[in-house]
Formats: sequence, structure tokens, C-alpha cells
Amino acid sequence: MNMVSKLLLSGLAGSALLGAAEPTAKAPVTRAALFKNGYALIIREVASAPADAFLLDESVTPVHGTLWFAPGDGLTVTGVKRLGDVPNRNPFADLAATYEGMKVTVTLKSGDGLPPRIVTGTVLQVGERVPEQGGFPAPRYGSWPQAAPESACFAVRQENGKVITFRNDQIASIESEGISATLRKEKRMLLVDRKGAAGNPFYITYLSPGLTWAPAYRIALGKESKLQLDQSATVINELEDLKDAELSFVSGFPNLEYIGVTSPLASGMTLQAFLQQLNANENGGTGAVMPRAMAQAAMNFKMEADSAVSPLPGTGLSEDIHFAPGGKVTLAKGDVLYKTLATARADYERLVEWEIPDRRDQWGRFQQNYGSRNENPDGDLWDAVRFRNPLKAPITTAPVEIVDGEKLLGQSTIKWVNPGEEALVKITKAMTVSGSRNEYELPGSRELVSIGGYNYRRPEVEGTIKLRNFRTHDAKVVAKLQFSGEFISAQGEPKNRLLEAGVYNINPRHELTWEITLKPGEELSYHYRYSVLVRN
Repeated sequence: MNMVSKLLLSGLAGSALLGAAEPTAKAPVTRAALFKNGYALIIREVASAPADAFLLDESVTPVHGTLWFAPGDGLTVTGVKRLGDVPNRNPFADLAATYEGMKVTVTLKSGDGLPPRIVTGTVLQVGERVPEQGGFPAPRYGSWPQAAPESACFAVRQENGKVITFRNDQIASIESEGISATLRKEKRMLLVDRKGAAGNPFYITYLSPGLTWAPAYRIALGKESKLQLDQSATVINELEDLKDAELSFVSGFPNLEYIGVTSPLASGMTLQAFLQQLNANENGGTGAVMPRAMAQAAMNFKMEADSAVSPLPGTGLSEDIHFAPGGKVTLAKGDVLYKTLATARADYERLVEWEIPDRRDQWGRFQQNYGSRNENPDGDLWDAVRFRNPLKAPITTAPVEIVDGEKLLGQSTIKWVNPGEEALVKITKAMTVSGSRNEYELPGSRELVSIGGYNYRRPEVEGTIKLRNFRTHDAKVVAKLQFSGEFISAQGEPKNRLLEAGVYNINPRHELTWEITLKPGEELSYHYRYSVLVRN
């Protein structure tokens, strides 16, 4: 038996192991809820199942624990290996597969002074190609059917029926009408089996990487203290080609504890890889834990009856996870889409924000070398704009650009702001309003305190903030002073707020906030006093 016959028999034997062919169905993405972390809740739909048992010919990479099917009663889904179309990503690595079934004119290289030989006919695939194992281990008993190495030989059947076979390195050129965009290879598919599925819709949902959105905002300042707030979304698609897919944009902080673990049913997933990912996730290596509920996101993603997301109707509650409709989108894999989501107007106020940092460590000791070399230890003053969120939806954390007519004033980051809640956005450093802070320990009695076996002294500290307005008009300043210790007194009636950052420090941490209006050229000083525990 010659080599070609052996290869053909090997391929037939491999095909026999795969069993009888089941009907195949495609399940395009019909809906998706996009998070900002590179993941999306994907909804695939089989419009009409071809049989009670059918193959789902889609490449999926679900996050472990998020893969669900509907209807789900009496359902089994098995990951199996079947022949299917795969993208021909490297068409010249396997010439026989790339030109299989096509009419070609092949020019062979000349040698020994002979002219080049030209062969015309239809390309044959000799033997089965090595299955696309996708990282799957070899069978427990035996091995994968052996096949001719890719790109080893090229066979052409001429019109007279004769087959000419030659090595690829003998080919000088190939002329044809085109090349195959896909190849027939063995790959992982999902075998769906459910009594009564035939002729009815079938849904698949899962959390997947590859589809995300990036929000951005623009604040346009206008006359009479009116501004316009615009929100845009940039959709980045590295999942697959989308056609008329209904998108939603998700804002919030979902709890995605298994985001680093891929479902065992994913294309190319192996037992070893799954266990490695699961172990790494349990040890904190790949998880992305965030402080909200992913389940609430699923419940609030509106679907039709027999939803793949939830077997029950949604609650209608979405206080912590917000969905903004994005409409139907057609977008090729690798493309990026820009959309305007919302526009609203609001009143605003221009002011100067001054955040004065606490310069004491967790033990109450004053830090001489605060921050980086170029950082102002007293904090910088920033020209800013204050307004209330006029949108019906929350403002999510994103870049925000501030413009005035044709002038770009600056760009900043805006954090989560609920509808109607006050927001303050920095524009640029305020160069025409100056500020300074001075502190010193008052002489006199210094109480000694012992806490947890450590000795502390408790001095009183007096400080002064100074402001000066160099502008030709009034300047409103919001000064926020942070300090460690117990508040005693302050001029100017500032608001006193206890900060969460001081929970694990020996001293509580406070923030005093003054709102001050300075006349043109005016200089102003406010004194404040507090006591602090300082470890010896």
C-alpha cells in the first residue's frame, strides 16, 4: 500500500470515529451588553433549531460560570470535535488546502536546462490534514490520525483524469480565480440536545472578552452660566463581525470574580488549562473583583420570553448598574465605532478648587519630604467648573474635555455622578489666584499617652491658610484642608467632614471645607487649630 492510500485510509478512519453528521446551526450575536473592562454579556440566537439535536458552529470563549442556554429544561450540551470551517489565516502555509477544489495553472521550476513545466487542472487534497486540536490532549488510547505534513505536496487532477503530484518547493507560481477564505478542519463545537427544540428559537448567553466600550464627555461652556454636556461612546470590536446587533452600554462596578477563568466548553480549552486558571483565580492571581453585582446586570438586560439571561422577568431595579441603549450596530471584527449617546444643558459655576493634603503619616508624624520632588506640598489651585448632572443617566468615570467656543480649556477625569448630583471638574491650574498653608506646634504642655505599648505625645497645632486674588474680577475659592487629629476650632465656619482614610490610623482624619469669595486684589487669611497624637 502506497503512502497516499495510507493517508486516505487514515482520514477515513478518523472521520468514522467522529460519528454521523448532525445538522449544523449558526448563532449570530443579536444582542450584547458592553462593559468598560473589555468584556461583554453576549446573546447569540438560533432563529430556528434545525433538529432536536444539532451542532452549534460558533467559536465561543465564555467566562467560567456565565454560559447559559434557553430553553434550558431537559437540555444537554456537549463539547465535541467535528469538521467545520475555520478561517484561513495563513493561506500559503498549506497550499493544497488553500486551492482545494479550484482550477489552477501551476508553473513548475525548471531544472537541468529544461524549460519550466506548466500543469493545468483541479487541486486535490491528498489525505486528511492534521486536526485542529486547539490545545486538546491526544486521545487516552492511541493517537491522532496521522496525515501528510501541511504544505508537503500538491496534487492536480488534469482534464484527462490523470493526477500529477509534486512537492511544494517545486512550484514557481500558481494562477487561479482566488483562494479559499476558510478551511475544513476538525474543531470544537457544541452539540445541543433537547427534545422539542426543532423549529424553535434557541438562545446562548455568556460573558466574553473582545467587545467593549469607552465613554467620553465634553463640557461646552456658554454665556449666562449655561453649559452643554455631551456623552459619546467608542465601541471596540475584536470579537467577530456584528450585523444588526442590539447593543447596551453598561456603567457600574460589577463583581466579576471568575473573569480570569475560561469555561471548559470554550473553543480550545483543556482540562490542564482550566485547572491552572481556576487555581490562579482562587489564589488571587487573575480575578477582577469589583464591588457590585454582575447578576443584577444580567437581570436588567431586557430580553424577550425564554430569555437566555434569566428564566424570570426582570425586577426593573438598576440602582448600581445602568444600561444605556446603543441601538442596532453593524461592525466588522477589528473595526471601531463612535456614537453620540446623550446631550443635556445645565447651569454652572466657575470657581477655584484648592485641595490641601494631609502631611502626617499613620503615626501622626509630620512628613518633611511629601510626595514627589515636583509636587506642591500645599496642593495646587485649579480653575474648575461646578454643576449638577443634567443627564437622565449617571455620569460614569471617563475623560472629560472642557471647551469655550473654539478654545480648548483642558481635559480631566470625571468620576461617577448620579443624575442631579453635584459635580466639580478641574479645567487648568489657577495661575491668578495663589494660596499657601503654614502650620506649627503650640508651645506649652504636651500630654503623654501610651497606646498599645507605644508612647505618644499630644501637641496642639495651629495653622493658617492664605489666599490672594490677582484677577480683575471676583474669584470664588473652594479650599479643602485635610489633617490628622482632633478638630478644635477654625475661622470662617468651614464644614468639617471625617474621612474614611483615617480608619486605620492612630488619628482620625478630617477635611475642612471653606467657600470663599475674593474681591479683585483681595488677600485673606484663616486660622485653624487641632490636636494630634505623635508617636515618639
